[in-house]
Amino acid sequence: MENAELYVSSNALQKRDALLVLTEFLPQMGWQEEGETILDVGCGSGDVTHNLLMPLLPRVEQVMGVDVSNDMVNFASKTFLHNSLSFRQLDIERSVQPRVVHPDGFTKVFSFYCLHWVRDQRQCLTNIFNLLQPGGETLLVFLANNPLFDMYQNMSEKTQWNQYMQDVSKFIPVYQHKANPAQIMSDLAEDIGFNVISCDAPYFEFTFQNANILRNAIKAVNPFLKRIPSDQQNEFLRESLIELAKLKTKMNDGKSVARYNLMIAHLQRPE
Repeated sequence: MENAELYVSSNALQKRDALLVLTEFLPQMGWQEEGETILDVGCGSGDVTHNLLMPLLPRVEQVMGVDVSNDMVNFASKTFLHNSLSFRQLDIERSVQPRVVHPDGFTKVFSFYCLHWVRDQRQCLTNIFNLLQPGGETLLVFLANNPLFDMYQNMSEKTQWNQYMQDVSKFIPVYQHKANPAQIMSDLAEDIGFNVISCDAPYFEFTFQNANILRNAIKAVNPFLKRIPSDQQNEFLRESLIELAKLKTKMNDGKSVARYNLMIAHLQRPE
């Protein structure tokens, strides 16, 4: 995901889900009178951080968005200027001792539609644990499973595309084919030291109003497209849509319905 402008215009599903989850969970979190220091992990283009998260936070001192992509961070920094908001590059999966970079830590850590890309879930959750101040809370929202990732696997088996997708397994979430992903996530969080307030993987649906909107949504998050020669990218996207239609995505009257499970974990670092 490197094209920030395309992502901003094509992430309606991600924004809808972030808003639903924030509306439900923010009132359940404890909030300090003197304000909070907030971290948004995997902020991407910054629009969810600035336009959804910040306006809903009850008391805020400072918000920081971090992302593995320097291109995304640069776009977010230029596009969403605010005196209480900053953006920095950080790889939450590989960062060692993140409190060295952020010595004061954070009272709250959020993450929306990012952690399904993370292979080393233990290291990622350990880093989030270490970034939280004692008593701090985190709300993590990411895909537990989605037909999109099965589509990647199917596309990688086609002769024309295999050479560009030989590492496809790196881009399929670790929970994609697990029978009880929320329990696995909960057990891991407890093992790291979190108090698990709740951890579930509820079923969601989202309707794309036409094929072009779905195409752009797929294009915006596809990790393989940039590897494919430009004169073949349209064909790759066309075949991707066909493969997706063969899976569990319903299509009626030009509309497409995406069906998936979303991991929603509300965790707390003990005092």
